[in-house]
Amino acid sequence: MITIGPNERLAAPVAAVSAVKVIGLGNAGLAMLQRLAQEDGAPSDLVAVHTDAKAVAASPAPRKIQIGRDVAKGLGAGGDASRGRASASESLTDLRAECSGAEVVILCTGLGGGTGSGAAPVLAEQAKKAGALVIGLVTLPFAAEGSKKRELAEECLTRLGRHCLAVICFENDRMVEVSAADAPLAEALGAAAGTLSLATRAVTQMLGLPAIMPVGLDELLDMFAGADARAHFGYGMSEGPDRARAAVEEALRSPLLEEGKLLSEPGRILLHLTGDDSLSLAELQAALRHLSPHLGPATQVHVGVATDQAADGRLGVALLACTRSGLPVAVPVDEEDFPAAVAPEPVEATPEEDKPAKPAGKKGKGGKKSESEQTQEELPLDQAMRGRFKDLDPTMVDGQDLDIPTFIRMRIRLK
Repeated sequence: MITIGPNERLAAPVAAVSAVKVIGLGNAGLAMLQRLAQEDGAPSDLVAVHTDAKAVAASPAPRKIQIGRDVAKGLGAGGDASRGRASASESLTDLRAECSGAEVVILCTGLGGGTGSGAAPVLAEQAKKAGALVIGLVTLPFAAEGSKKRELAEECLTRLGRHCLAVICFENDRMVEVSAADAPLAEALGAAAGTLSLATRAVTQMLGLPAIMPVGLDELLDMFAGADARAHFGYGMSEGPDRARAAVEEALRSPLLEEGKLLSEPGRILLHLTGDDSLSLAELQAALRHLSPHLGPATQVHVGVATDQAADGRLGVALLACTRSGLPVAVPVDEEDFPAAVAPEPVEATPEEDKPAKPAGKKGKGGKKSESEQTQEELPLDQAMRGRFKDLDPTMVDGQDLDIPTFIRMRIRLK
């Protein structure tokens, strides 16, 4: 049995986060922005960031930033993460200025390529320095793309986690399951981008709409902290007298949830409802009742409810769950983690040093040996050196003075 908790009735909405900025980075991020801009109720503060000048110009996002004009020459990063990172480093001022004033920045990108893997940690760091709370919403490459891309994506995921409040990570192999197996490639990739845009809209609604039962950023952090966290998402919308049940069933049909089977694994589930003023407590209880059979006995449910006056009688249900990949997470070592090595200052040669060295093995007039013939003198082990104990009575045992170091008493030569 799922209970609502301390909130026994739907109260008046509380203030929402007023400034949520959604930034799409790289090809995957821009594809998500394009789908998001076509949907009703999409967030208005969209920013397109890319090394590819043509891709940036074609984006419907109202704000556009081309990074790495000198590094990438407007041609993209070519799958090279170091070039993507250098491009973002070249445009630090523009990136930080764009994030200035935002309370929350949602960074959407695909990992494993050049621009996304290289520039995402840099962009997240600049957003954090600008005072924003950063949430990453990323995808991992297909398994068929090879282990190199996968390793690069995992390393970037760890770097990204250093600057993000939480990283919501999706597997591309799971996201294309929203389309038929024989669907054209463009349709399958478009469906994956559509799923990512739905997840982005759901997160922006959780944070940006007036909340009756708010979802805290700390709840997202607790659920998705760690580079091995993998997100499972489902979304449904319905209208009519039985809209709560229909919306929950539509969300459960998402391939990312395996018809709701995956909800029995996670320890925490986030259920978020959006609707207009007609949303009732009975509908919230109905949504929880239809969700309950799919959950494990120890699953904890976080409930959020927000009002959307543009819903026009429709009820939206978002399900967000997290499982752990169980894979070891490599911790990359960045150059900035260590101070740069300090090169020794050049020493000007003196006239004496400019003279050619004397041949080895010969002595000068003064009888001094050359540097090659100089050797370190050895301690006189034949002499019993008592040091600070010379004025005291010796500690004699079996005829040996124990105040003398053992290696001297035993005539042991140290190499």
